[in-house]
Amino acid sequence: MSRAPALMVRTTDALHHACGVLATAPTAMLDTEFMRESTYFPQLCLVQIATPNALWLFDPLAVELSPLWATLNARTAPLVLHAAEQDLELMYQAAHTVPPILRDSQIAAAFLGMGDQIGYGNLVQHLLGITLDKSQSRTNWAHRPLSEAQQRYAADDVHYLALIYPALRQRLAECGRLAWFEEDCAALSNTQRFEPQTSGLWRRVRGQQLLRPTQRRVLQAIALWREQWARQLDLPRRWVLSDEQALELANSRGFRADIVSRSQNARHTLSPEQIQDLRATVDRARQLPLDDSPEWHSNSRLDPDTTALLALMQTKVAALSRALGISASLLATMDDLQKLIAAPTAPGKLNQGWRGEVVGAPLKALLP
Repeated sequence: MSRAPALMVRTTDALHHACGVLATAPTAMLDTEFMRESTYFPQLCLVQIATPNALWLFDPLAVELSPLWATLNARTAPLVLHAAEQDLELMYQAAHTVPPILRDSQIAAAFLGMGDQIGYGNLVQHLLGITLDKSQSRTNWAHRPLSEAQQRYAADDVHYLALIYPALRQRLAECGRLAWFEEDCAALSNTQRFEPQTSGLWRRVRGQQLLRPTQRRVLQAIALWREQWARQLDLPRRWVLSDEQALELANSRGFRADIVSRSQNARHTLSPEQIQDLRATVDRARQLPLDDSPEWHSNSRLDPDTTALLALMQTKVAALSRALGISASLLATMDDLQKLIAAPTAPGKLNQGWRGEVVGAPLKALLP
């Protein structure tokens, strides 16, 4: 595949022309560049797309990209990405949906025994023997105009993807894992993971494992309050309230305004109204009865029989991993095993699809 020149798309006319070509292209590779250091939501700065005969750099700071999202979402051919999660988050944020047929080269590499999360540069090096330029990996993508070095770096991310993806797909077909790969990639189109999460936010707070269950319940209320304000203000959650402040509040007998009024950083200071809202949130959480949900308990002890069965299952998964030449975590996680023990016939990863046959069936044979 010869290298197509990277065409910068910064006008409506250029955008519509590119979308017309993209609509009928048999394959398309996509990557994005974004900034997230000072915001809650990632700020899209560039979209790179390559087809067999074209390579575009779409500038969302110069032209509104709604026609591009509509074109991508209407495609009936796969859209290929590498480590797709953050790119898809940006697309969902812009269009409230993602394309229906997605493929991820990182997942393909995992099924070929190259590790669960191989980086794009390492994958290009492994398959093509080419070392990518990393000099722009920390660059400011919001700055304009983009330099030639920035544009070439961005273009590389889809140019080489267009070269390695067919090779990955061919290898998957040869070893009989193409259907496994496509099944796992189908889950990429599920947009539920991009919806706001309300449960388990306390687990994201560094140091939460030191708290008692009653304190974790309060911490969850604080974490939810922080998440809502971070989204509303479009600020990193730890700029709104640091983990240290959240832990101190959860660990205090009563609400202490001095904890939140003192500035942990110079980038955001809570208003008196926000502090009062946080006080009310903490007070309500302390008055709620504590249920016996495992949500508030960490490292719950398993009974000896379950512990022994989990160890036996892990040994089986490790044996399957060695036989197939792929990582054990790709086959089944500890959470998958515990769910299978708790409900052997319930819908789940180990009771459906390729995992149901390859992993689930031999594991269920171990159940008492």
